[in-house]
Amino acid sequence: MVWVLLTVRRYFNPDGKGYQDIATVVDITEARRQAEELRSAKDAAEAANQAKSHFLAMMSHEIRTPMNGVIGMTSLLLDTPLNPEQHEYAETIRNSGDSLLTIINDILDFSKIESGRMELETEVFSVRECVEGALDLLAPRAVEKHLDLLYEIADGVPGTIRGDATRLRQVIVNLLGNAIKFTEQGEVVLGVSVQSKGDLTELEFSVRDTGIGISVEGQQRLFQSFSQVDASISRRFGGTGLGLVISRRLVELMGGQLWVESEVGQGSTFKFTLVADVIASKPRTYMSQSGTNLVGRRLLIVDDNATNRRILTVLADKWSMPVVAVDSGGAALALLAQGEKFSAVILDMHMPTMDGITLAGKIKALPDCAQLPLILLSSLGPKESELEKRLFSASLTKPAKPARLYEVLNSALKDTSPPFAQTSEPISIAPDSSIHPESVLLAEDNVVNQKVALMMLAKLGFAAEVAANGHEVLAAMEIRSYDILLMDMQMPEMDGLEATRRIMVKYPEKDKRPWIIALTANAMQGDRERCIEAGMNDYISKPVKREELGAALKRAIEARRT
Repeated sequence: MVWVLLTVRRYFNPDGKGYQDIATVVDITEARRQAEELRSAKDAAEAANQAKSHFLAMMSHEIRTPMNGVIGMTSLLLDTPLNPEQHEYAETIRNSGDSLLTIINDILDFSKIESGRMELETEVFSVRECVEGALDLLAPRAVEKHLDLLYEIADGVPGTIRGDATRLRQVIVNLLGNAIKFTEQGEVVLGVSVQSKGDLTELEFSVRDTGIGISVEGQQRLFQSFSQVDASISRRFGGTGLGLVISRRLVELMGGQLWVESEVGQGSTFKFTLVADVIASKPRTYMSQSGTNLVGRRLLIVDDNATNRRILTVLADKWSMPVVAVDSGGAALALLAQGEKFSAVILDMHMPTMDGITLAGKIKALPDCAQLPLILLSSLGPKESELEKRLFSASLTKPAKPARLYEVLNSALKDTSPPFAQTSEPISIAPDSSIHPESVLLAEDNVVNQKVALMMLAKLGFAAEVAANGHEVLAAMEIRSYDILLMDMQMPEMDGLEATRRIMVKYPEKDKRPWIIALTANAMQGDRERCIEAGMNDYISKPVKREELGAALKRAIEARRT
């Protein structure tokens, strides 16, 4: 035994006879023994945690194998002829298997995180495809509860990033699944936005619902392992209480944070961020502001859900489509009965008072609306009945993906011409016709000017295609013939004058080439002469006025008829 003197303290004796020195000593061997015991206990605890996590991971994997067989074979069984009672039994087995597999997956992920074995993958993936994949998984649950499942990806969100798409989708699915679980009526909306923080790009995801909401006390328990907001939640909705814990850990591994904003009875909004490694990507076709068949086409949106009306309106605006949005079938019929003209109608299937099919039948019965393209948005999936096939140009599953909606609208409007828009002073070029069959090609490199010209043409009753320079003009004329060509003089690569000269050489016969109208911002003396000398037939100076454009188009129509 080794004793060590640590301190000496002097105390005044109570009897008043001087001072007393008291020394403090400690057995250094005993101190070392206690420290060793503490260290050993700590190592043993860590080893036990590692062993527990390893055991959980191993058992989860072992259980998953037969569970996949149960679920897979039950799914095959459900595809065979069964009577209603047998079908109900098999469906119950599959649903129970799915629930058990979800619990096993949660335990597996939790064990990986606790043991420090969770590693993120690094791959290049599309943000939109990741989001839409998560929505596809949850859409059937939203349908069962008659909820509107919607999403909106803000402008500026990168198309492609590098990271772990599987884990990001897992977090989104978990938050969407919870939102649907705790929402009895209304909507669940997923949003994605972006912000820059110095050299970093941060994405923010939000999942908002109109569900039961969470108290302040409940929010404090949300992210605790194996914990629900309260015992009644677990009894009513089930679950392990691990989903949010796992999601928060995954988000933190991705360099972000996860939090909640909620109030009892007012719904909840879960938000999380992640640091994005942005990869340069080409813009998607449906993000174009000048879709060939969409620009200037007037669109009617009929949906009782205000959020969906706003999302669809924003999309249509990106495609330069003038929009009128109403919240009921009655309001839509009133507009059409007043003589309002539209190129297409998007309508929701499930609306109070009048559903989408009933509304479509009433629209088709109106004068001049028999051929009006109607697009149905339904939570139930693609159209099946013969009635729906007759009424609708297309039927899309909600939430409607922008790419698919863009494709459907372009297809529906491909062989139609836009109607006159309602204006205070309508201009009629051909009094006997409000829609002109003449094909028009607009040659203009400036995107804003393209939009202005195309909308003017649409209001005058003309559909037009776009070319950005002289090379594109010549290429377009190889594919089809045009009646009228609006030619900007100043364009990159090949300007309007050179393009016109080549057209004159390639198409020497007058009736084989379009009537060419020059568009120029110069308006200087001699410009008109240079245009005519190159072979152009008419001339308009910029900024183009609708009246002048209408007069020039009228001259072109009359000239081609003579």
